[in-house]
Amino acid sequence: MNLEVEPPCKKKKQEEPSHPSFLSLPDVIILNCLARVSKSYYPKLSLVSKTFRSLILSIELNHARFHHKTNEISFHVCLQLPDRPLPSYWFTLLIDLEMKKSTLAQVPSIYAPIVPRIMLTVASQVYALRQFYHPSPVMIVRNKENLLWRKAPSLTVARSNPGACVLDGKIYVVGGCTANDCWGEVFDTKTQTWEPLPDPGTELRFSSVIRKLEIIQGKIYVRSNEEKDSVYDPKKREWNVAAKALVGDSRCTIGNLLYSCGTKSCMWYDRECKEWKPVKGLSSLNKSCRRGLIETVNLNGKLIVLWNKFARPGPHCQNKTICCALVALEKRQDGQVWGNVEWSNAVLRVPSSYLFLRSSRMLS
Repeated sequence: MNLEVEPPCKKKKQEEPSHPSFLSLPDVIILNCLARVSKSYYPKLSLVSKTFRSLILSIELNHARFHHKTNEISFHVCLQLPDRPLPSYWFTLLIDLEMKKSTLAQVPSIYAPIVPRIMLTVASQVYALRQFYHPSPVMIVRNKENLLWRKAPSLTVARSNPGACVLDGKIYVVGGCTANDCWGEVFDTKTQTWEPLPDPGTELRFSSVIRKLEIIQGKIYVRSNEEKDSVYDPKKREWNVAAKALVGDSRCTIGNLLYSCGTKSCMWYDRECKEWKPVKGLSSLNKSCRRGLIETVNLNGKLIVLWNKFARPGPHCQNKTICCALVALEKRQDGQVWGNVEWSNAVLRVPSSYLFLRSSRMLS
């Protein structure tokens, strides 16, 4: 009996065993892995696949980060850009930990999907107001130990980018409305009711976006982007003109120390000596932002410094560049505070006539 043997070249190749892909894992496992990764890596990870992009944009990832207690504070800025149709735009600071640089990404986008909110904590409850151009009366609330938001009583006026603060267990909301609407209102968290504030009059009723609300000695100071500020006394229910905050001076607290960055240098306040002292090691940064300081904020225990820089020196320059630096601070045994610039770079190019309206931090 003749047996035909198949030539070796015609033998079927055996398939090599395929290695399982990370994407073949259940979504819940991928979400738990992503929740443990810094958000600074999300822009790059979103380019890996449609699955990654979908999961990074999902509300389930926020729930996973809350469960694992890996939430991070994000930093946002609101700008008025003369070459665009809307009166204000929000941007999120994206930090690349590997390249040690940052950029400002417009909200909402694939890189910055979450619209910033004003977060207001009263006892065990966290209230939130949406910060965006489109007016809204909606306020939401959740318990500190729970990520599930629910609707709170709506504001009496739909507002766009209002200012808000908490004083004596009450939420004060000001601005972001038309000239015919109530300029300010207060929410009593005990009775869960809104009440209008007295009208400050046209002189103290700012039409532009309010920069921030500050509480000083039981009074609410409204810091505007106009030529004057105002102050409200809740006990007397009165509005008055307030001294304008110094131009080019920005303060924030990191740890138990107060820092102030101005036109000359970055300082810290020594409570024992009751005097301002310079932060050592920042001579080059002080020179860079001397004339165009915008803002300083505490971002996860480090100092973020924003400043303007003309794209090309000269009186007819049409553009500016917003620059940003991250500074790590250390109080040494000799009592001096030293700063180390971890990175510094340009984050956004804007028209020279743009306006910086406000900044915001949000835990997400």
